[in-house]
Amino acid sequence: MKLAFIGAGRMAGAMVRGLLRSGACQPVDIAVIGGAGATAANLARETGVRLATSAADLLAGADAVVVACKPQVFLKLDPAFGPPAAGKLVLSVLAGTRLAKLGAFFPGARALARAMPNTPGAVGQGITALCSERPLSSADAANVQAILAGLGAVVEVPEPMFDAVTAVSGSGPGFFFEYVAAYEQAAVGLGFTPEQAKVLVRQTFSGSLALLAATGETPENLRNQVTSPGGTTRAGLDALEAGKFRDVVASALLAARKRGEELGKA
Repeated sequence: MKLAFIGAGRMAGAMVRGLLRSGACQPVDIAVIGGAGATAANLARETGVRLATSAADLLAGADAVVVACKPQVFLKLDPAFGPPAAGKLVLSVLAGTRLAKLGAFFPGARALARAMPNTPGAVGQGITALCSERPLSSADAANVQAILAGLGAVVEVPEPMFDAVTAVSGSGPGFFFEYVAAYEQAAVGLGFTPEQAKVLVRQTFSGSLALLAATGETPENLRNQVTSPGGTTRAGLDALEAGKFRDVVASALLAARKRGEELGKA
């Protein structure tokens, strides 16, 4: 499988490294191109993939095209990238960019698919949502799975749910990291050193997630197991409830979904 990457940022880099790590591709099978910065050159130097110099150079001989630039960059992408993609599989990882818009830019593509990975894919622990314009052939479906498998699990959802997927799993790591940062800051406020707070907080979170996965219990049941009437956990949970913690979480997801919808209309 010969792949052409339009864009060479963090997600493209994670996908390229996943493909190389899994053995689905060798460096010679992948070409990348970026914008004015040095990200594409850096990715090529670090992984051994080929740095393309033009749309024609990038797409020559490619079996599939991975659109991995920023959505705002795609809006201004040189139309020269469209015609050479004729007859190829096109897979996009752009937030908010609908299949219809991709089809208008790549009218000759043999198949169009859209994916929404997240940043834990950089260590093979991500989750990626997938949809396609129409059912993919077995060969194209296998190629898409190979491209995405290095990032982690893949789940198929209909395109109308993609803005919600973007909010929940695409933006989710950002929300989680903000909570970790806030928790560590609060721990320092209790008197721990930053390093002590880091160890205590991160092991508490990773251990709690491992317990959740191992037991198959609901989060609420595990929460109740550590919550005694009149105890310390109950006092903290009451504070979260007073601050409308769940409403705040819901508002973050709604805001992220709304922004995805706005990007789709741009």
